[in-house]
Amino acid sequence: MFGLDRRQQFLLLIFLGLIFAAAQYGPPYFYAYQFNDFIRQEVKFAVSARKTTNDVRANIAKKALEFNIPITARDIKITRRGPAFIVDIEYRFPINLRVYQHELVFHSNETGEIFEDASR
Repeated sequence: MFGLDRRQQFLLLIFLGLIFAAAQYGPPYFYAYQFNDFIRQEVKFAVSARKTTNDVRANIAKKALEFNIPITARDIKITRRGPAFIVDIEYRFPINLRVYQHELVFHSNETGEIFEDASR
């Protein structure tokens, strides 16, 4: 094949397999990194932007949709402790390598302060 001996054919096959695997695993890791960075920024600036927990939850769900991350607003757990809150999200990306099915599990946990209306 193409003037290659068996060893070279084998190495080419391995190389192509590695490229295929990287093309399957790369995007989920990239999207997870971008999504976690967004969550960190959203939580960090929630109080200065006067956001409530529902605003934070809606913004995170919207960004997850943009990154094709399979979560809904229900999957976003927000725990309040006074003016502070904790956002906890676990999500999974299915990976299909044709001969092997794998699922990547990502977990994001961030803490910040929330805006509360003083008139309540």
